Amino acid sequence: MNENLRAYVDRRGQKGMDISKSVELFRRYAYVEQSCIRALAGWFLKLPNWETKIILGYQLYAHAERLNELGTRLEELRGGRHRDANIEPGLARIGKELVHAPDDHSFIAGLSWMLGHLVHVYKEHLEVADASANALEIRILLRLQVDVENELHSLQELEKQQYGNSQVNTVHWTQYLEGLIEEAGGISGLGLRSGKSVSALRPEKAQFDWPSPMVFDGRIVHADLGSYQSKLDLPLRDRSIGEFKVYFNEFYAAALLATIIYDSWKLDAPRQYFMDIAHHFWDEVRHAEFGAIRLRELGVEPSVVNMVLFDNSQGLPLLHRLCYLTLGLEVYFMPRKSVRVRYYEQEGDARSQLFADVDWSDESNHVRYGKQWMDYFLKDDARTIEDVQEEIAKYMENNVNNAVGGQKVPW
Repeated sequence: MNENLRAYVDRRGQKGMDISKSVELFRRYAYVEQSCIRALAGWFLKLPNWETKIILGYQLYAHAERLNELGTRLEELRGGRHRDANIEPGLARIGKELVHAPDDHSFIAGLSWMLGHLVHVYKEHLEVADASANALEIRILLRLQVDVENELHSLQELEKQQYGNSQVNTVHWTQYLEGLIEEAGGISGLGLRSGKSVSALRPEKAQFDWPSPMVFDGRIVHADLGSYQSKLDLPLRDRSIGEFKVYFNEFYAAALLATIIYDSWKLDAPRQYFMDIAHHFWDEVRHAEFGAIRLRELGVEPSVVNMVLFDNSQGLPLLHRLCYLTLGLEVYFMPRKSVRVRYYEQEGDARSQLFADVDWSDESNHVRYGKQWMDYFLKDDARTIEDVQEEIAKYMENNVNNAVGGQKVPW
């Protein structure tokens, strides 16, 4: 993991990092962080353990926060814009390859490997930065280093729990990644370059494809969750169980957003767009977690999902998927939110009210995200939001069996 930032600084005699190199390094760090986001979005659908999906959801958002902080600083530095136009092909290859792990264990091991390299280069950057000239970069990197170390520890614990100490399935993948990063001179680009092609080390099964349907382990079955109306007259406990099964099913919304995040990797959009869709994704992951927490508190194991709304969206373009979720499904389900909060308050169920209240607030933000970014992407388009919604409705009518309890698309 020799990055040689110290040699660069000593050679120039500046005892700190000049603007040109600071910009180059932050561009590379940001590219790696965004590559991790793409890889996590992909494997969120493919890893079978739902608890692991939740862990990955938290980690994806952590990467998004770090990416946003790096991007903010790049916009303040002279020459810091246009990151993708300045990423060398060697580093770009690593970012593209990270998601293509041949199996789930290799993916976790590969992501841990990448985080280890990030921790190392962040530490080395901090060691050579000048306390005054590079003060802002130091503050950012101190926060990023601790955050990445925490994520790395979490992944290492997850790997031990699920795979033990076996490295049989991961060694070839991490060796391949190590070869790629040596070709690129490390994350910093300042390390010794091997000069040898490692293409022959690439595992044959290293090709990521979206799973269809979303993968869950044997504890989870795909089944109908019952209608909204059918739960309203149930006793408190039974109604709570029914409604928190629906919360657990928010995995469908997180999955839909995972595909949007994955497909947005190279999208030309403002930095805030990437932050908002990652935030929306994380919220939906947390809502699924709300369901799991409350169901277990009520003595019920999460066991059922209904992915029909996710499955029906997968033939749609990115723009239409974003509209379908934020300005279709979110708006349609919104009137139920306040009813649910007030019901739990009236019944004295403060625990259920807490989760329902947070969910209501989050979903209001999601509609706002949808309106903001649909307006942005349609500003030079002949279509309106209503036109896109009509296109979605026609797609659903012509291509999928979208009737859920007799209902068509929600507009």
